[in-house]
Amino acid sequence: MKKIFYILSILFFAKNSVAQVNTNLVLSPNPPASLMQWGVSRETLTFIVFPSAQGIRGEYKIKTEIKLSDGTVIGKTDLNKSKTYTLSSATTIFNAADVVPLESMIFTGKHKTSLEKSGKLLSDNYEICVQLVRPPDFAPFSEIKCKTFYLAATQLPILMKPYNQEELDYDIAKTTIIFRWTPVVPKPKALVTYKIMVFEVLQNQNPVQAVRSNFPILTQEVRGVTQYIWQPRGVVDLSDNNVKDSAMQQRKGLDGTVKGGSKKYVWIIQSFDNLGQPLGDGNINADGVSEPTVFFVRQKVKDIKIKDTDKQ
Repeated sequence: MKKIFYILSILFFAKNSVAQVNTNLVLSPNPPASLMQWGVSRETLTFIVFPSAQGIRGEYKIKTEIKLSDGTVIGKTDLNKSKTYTLSSATTIFNAADVVPLESMIFTGKHKTSLEKSGKLLSDNYEICVQLVRPPDFAPFSEIKCKTFYLAATQLPILMKPYNQEELDYDIAKTTIIFRWTPVVPKPKALVTYKIMVFEVLQNQNPVQAVRSNFPILTQEVRGVTQYIWQPRGVVDLSDNNVKDSAMQQRKGLDGTVKGGSKKYVWIIQSFDNLGQPLGDGNINADGVSEPTVFFVRQKVKDIKIKDTDKQ
């Protein structure tokens, strides 16, 4: 009796091992860090389900696991919530939105925190494994197909011109200020939108406070280029009391003189992808904002002696 049961068990498992659906998984080796971006870029991921040569029919779900290089699972499909499909007599092609459905994926630890904050995976080496399973017990319905991928850390723009602490001549700056910066690295497939913002640093403020609290005197978006020529048209003003007040708070020398009228500014660049989402890798600067850079606009005038009343 035991021998008959053993033979039947072998035949059952042999039948089920053969009665599986053929699939294929194609994945870009360097996909974007944003999982939302995966869903709109068809070339990022493709999962193909072929019709069964044995005439197999039935319903199935797509089971997906995302792992680190050491095998740790950091994300997987909640099969109780995921969509159910019916095996077709024709080839079915799925994209990333079907294979990695964000509404029914479960992530853990710091990866969950990063995705909730920025929508991006952390920079690291990963493996994604995809398999068809049968409801309701989620028994295997195809072989597991796995692909590795790498997410590089994103280098946000470095601000080059005006460089940090640079003094611009007022007579030139009041008509034209040229901004230059390095591009986002690695280079995204779609053009990057760069948002330039300039803030005046007021009395008793540091540059970070100015960025967080003040209204920008310049907000400009440019796409696919790393230079912008600004014509302030009266925004940069060092005339009358503006010269005196700004000079006293920022350019007063130790000898009690003002080294020409000047104002202090800080500028930043925020980078966006083609979906309008901030670029970053989920590690730091997930909002896509560069390090702030300070510059001065100085009027070349004779040193002005500060009155005793002004020193108080």
